Amino acid sequence: MKSLKIRILATVVALLVVLAGLWIVLRKNTPAKDKEMVDVNGIKAVQALEAEPVAKDMTAQQFMESEDHWTWWDAYRKKMEVSAAQQKDMAPFYQSIMAQILAGEEENTVCSPVNLYLAFAMLAETADGNTRAQILDMLKVDSIEALRVKAKALWDSNAIDTPILKSLLANSLWLRETSDFNQETLSFLAEQYHASSYYGDPGSEEMTKALQDWTNAHTGDLLTEYTKDLKLEPSTVMALVSTLYYKAGWTDVFYPNNISQGVFHGRNGDVMVDMMHRSDMMGVYNGDHFSAVGLNLNDSGQMYFLLPEEGVDVESLLTDPQLLEATNYDKDEHWSYPMVNLAIPKFKASCKTDLLESLEALGVTDALDPALADFSPLTENVYISQAEHAAMVEVDENGVTGAAYTEIALAEGAAEPEEEIDFIVDRPFLFMVTGRDGSVLFAGIVKNIE
Repeated sequence: MKSLKIRILATVVALLVVLAGLWIVLRKNTPAKDKEMVDVNGIKAVQALEAEPVAKDMTAQQFMESEDHWTWWDAYRKKMEVSAAQQKDMAPFYQSIMAQILAGEEENTVCSPVNLYLAFAMLAETADGNTRAQILDMLKVDSIEALRVKAKALWDSNAIDTPILKSLLANSLWLRETSDFNQETLSFLAEQYHASSYYGDPGSEEMTKALQDWTNAHTGDLLTEYTKDLKLEPSTVMALVSTLYYKAGWTDVFYPNNISQGVFHGRNGDVMVDMMHRSDMMGVYNGDHFSAVGLNLNDSGQMYFLLPEEGVDVESLLTDPQLLEATNYDKDEHWSYPMVNLAIPKFKASCKTDLLESLEALGVTDALDPALADFSPLTENVYISQAEHAAMVEVDENGVTGAAYTEIALAEGAAEPEEEIDFIVDRPFLFMVTGRDGSVLFAGIVKNIE
């Protein structure tokens, strides 16, 4: 059966930013690799410290019943409250990026607004001038300092590794070993975004395999259909990769004997699918054009299912002003608490989206223009030449699993000319077309133009 791809907020994330053709100048000519270096499968690495898993020797049940769980919960709750206070400010970005990515496709679409937020936050750290200002405007923040507060809050509240909940964040830098780097920027990314550094020869089999293995390992092998094509071009000087793997179980489980075949009325026709059933009193959001329920996940948040009213196009919900109110239980006037006979389909959804048009639509234009892009905190003379987002989510009776990544490639722009001349082809001329290897594919002389 063809996997169902629904328009939902992906809860997991992985990010790829490829900085192609990047020439980074050290301020004091001190390589970033002048720290303790280890060998990782033939690739030299300076590894960032990673937090130890909580109660790694316990089962989920043992952890749930232990004092360790409550000790962890008290510390986590404080971090979560800091991030929760920031979410109202982040909501406009979430809805705007969802409207850009999820709408307009015949097939189903998936994205991760949180991952995209963190991806563009890191991109903003490498930008300056109007390029940075446009990224900040897209993220709905007034300053880079305010953005850092929000990005740190997102990291602190989403980096979780317990026997019950996996929300695993990791970052890495993939660097050409023979190049020099801006130590201040790289050090900031290491300190603020916990980024490990890996040194090698971009385009080589060793570095390609190391990059793919690292990304797969940190996304639970959920994105292999995309990471198999993940590689650095030989011209690449640096790549930044960020991942988040997520796995959480339902607080109230769906029992196997409550799973049965049912009809799903899709745009392409009716299909039989596995439907999960549960009857319980639960909160129902009653909007003007849709209704919604939210299901709790162990030690985590909720997964919301939004159902448009009959005759309402589901894509219209993306711009509905009530969309994100459905995730806020404080909106009492729209909530009721009836007995609900719930039936939701088991599904696995994935897709890949080109972000360039979305970036332009959201006002990030200078970064796409070789003449205007300013990424000087990291390097000179680069611009965004490619941007893609891929995500997958799987929902079954056990809970929610998924992963995603964002790829933003920066290519080298045209250099500033040292002199200015006129070159006007207004008389007979010769032309040649060469291959990448320099061979002449075509040549000719034009004497007349009709």
